[in-house]
Amino acid sequence: MSYQSLYRKYRPVKIDDVVAQEHIMNVLVNSIKKDKISHAYLFCGPRGTGKTSIAKLFARAINCTSSDTIACGHCENCLAANDNTHPDLVEIDAASNNGVDEIRGLIERVKYTPILGKYKVYIIDEVHMLSQGAFNALLKTLEEPPSHVVFILATTEIHKVIPTIISRCQRFDFTRIPNKAISKRLDDILDNEEVKAEPGVTDLIASLSGGGLRNALTILEQAIVLADDAITINQINSTNGIISQTVKIELFENIITQNMEALLEMIKIMESQSVQYERLLMDFITDIKDSVILSHTSNKNLVNINNLKFIEYLDESIKLEDRMHMIEVLLKYVEKMRFTQQPETYFEISVLELFSLVDKPALASNTQEVVKVSQKVEKPVIEEKLDEIDLTESYEEPQSNQMFEQFVEVQENEKEETVTEVKTTNNQAETQESLDLDLQESQRTELDEETLLRLMVTGNKDIRIDDERSFERINQYRNNPSWARPARLLAGGKVVISNDYFVVVAMGTSIEAKELGETRNQVELLKFSQEIFGIDKAILAITMDEFSKTVESFRERLQSQTLPNQISKQEINDLLPGDQEEVEDASLRAIKSLFGDEVEILD
Repeated sequence: MSYQSLYRKYRPVKIDDVVAQEHIMNVLVNSIKKDKISHAYLFCGPRGTGKTSIAKLFARAINCTSSDTIACGHCENCLAANDNTHPDLVEIDAASNNGVDEIRGLIERVKYTPILGKYKVYIIDEVHMLSQGAFNALLKTLEEPPSHVVFILATTEIHKVIPTIISRCQRFDFTRIPNKAISKRLDDILDNEEVKAEPGVTDLIASLSGGGLRNALTILEQAIVLADDAITINQINSTNGIISQTVKIELFENIITQNMEALLEMIKIMESQSVQYERLLMDFITDIKDSVILSHTSNKNLVNINNLKFIEYLDESIKLEDRMHMIEVLLKYVEKMRFTQQPETYFEISVLELFSLVDKPALASNTQEVVKVSQKVEKPVIEEKLDEIDLTESYEEPQSNQMFEQFVEVQENEKEETVTEVKTTNNQAETQESLDLDLQESQRTELDEETLLRLMVTGNKDIRIDDERSFERINQYRNNPSWARPARLLAGGKVVISNDYFVVVAMGTSIEAKELGETRNQVELLKFSQEIFGIDKAILAITMDEFSKTVESFRERLQSQTLPNQISKQEINDLLPGDQEEVEDASLRAIKSLFGDEVEILD
């Protein structure tokens, strides 16, 4: 006999051969025992979970003549079905027979009585591929078929089957097969094939199968062909583009120690080895999730034992909340990979984003970190605080003409929305100009280096990460009439320091930073902070160059242990240039100087 693929050779021929899907088999077996066979069944679910196999097994069982066993395998009907020569079992591939003419031909044959068995069974695989006309042609026959006909429809895409078809069938939803069940089945097949394998091989194949036994058998068959003596885990990894636990640990070690060069070199090597990036990210997600479970339970039986070394490494090396953030990042990029032709690019970006999330090893802890800095503080504590200032993350340069476009927009609006003509004298124009200069220059938040150092000492990395996520939504407010102005002022900025009562935003130019510090803007920004951060926070602005220089100064004073004290909330409030009333008074003075006694103030 010619060679047969494993998934065909080990297709179930008896009820007991079916792996999992007990909820479906119980119903089908009872319907046979009670002689209550429906006229139409609809099997739907993922590929490789047994839809076609169970359909063939059920078709054979309802024609079996044995009174003791269901699908005995010895009667005339069972033997003919096993040899694929049974005249009353008809299997149709809807993908290649999806037209109206093919379905009408099938309907014509339905009226003929069975030749050998009790029922004439039509198995229509991939039924979702039928055309709309073919579905309509099948409807009437499917609703009222002859008593000797049974339809079994199978599909992987139930949403493409029209509702009128679904409502005429008994529907069975197949689920992904558990990894343990797949692993046990593979062990039995290896024993039957007399093939040796390292411990853990079948568990690894089961995890790669995605819950499909057919996928698992295909991977196993490939491994058997390649193996010289025994199937090894390394062989499975290399064949399927999977990296080993050792490589995973090395990759995350470079992330934790902030070794960018080594990290990029590893990514380059992975690209040359044809690693399957989406599967790799899913492996990372599963392993990190298992490490979170291990942190909470300390029960190794609840996690993937094959990756226990890597899972324990994650548990010991990375803070719990950082691991949760990592899962969020990886899930985001897995979703993006499904719609791109360059998954390697998204993989690189995802790893670089993980690079910015992880603390140094000295910070790895599952408890909340509270740091107090004073003039005489121990050096290790200050080093932890320095780690919170992260310069590795990329800074997006704002558009150079952003301020110009804003001014142009204001000028155009003034031209279009002129309500009345106002005649002013040269003296009035000079008065307006001087008042504008007074508002813009004298009432502005100025942050010197010492103040910036105190802000850095007071900053909290966890709060900064949360604020960065909130800040990413800034563009959503640019078209909101209430918040368009503060959103546009902050556009292009980056949150660099945060605490419960302040946020420091680094801007691309000094003009942008100075404008954010003006009193008239500070009042509006304080209200905007409640909207975007969920709490009132002073929004302080500096340039990226100022921030970088202050970080260097922070490092120098760290070494000499001369860092300043933390800055209090009251001191932050004192930094702000005036309050709402001052802004309103200045605006009223400007209006009165222009229009004189013609202006009437209404409360």
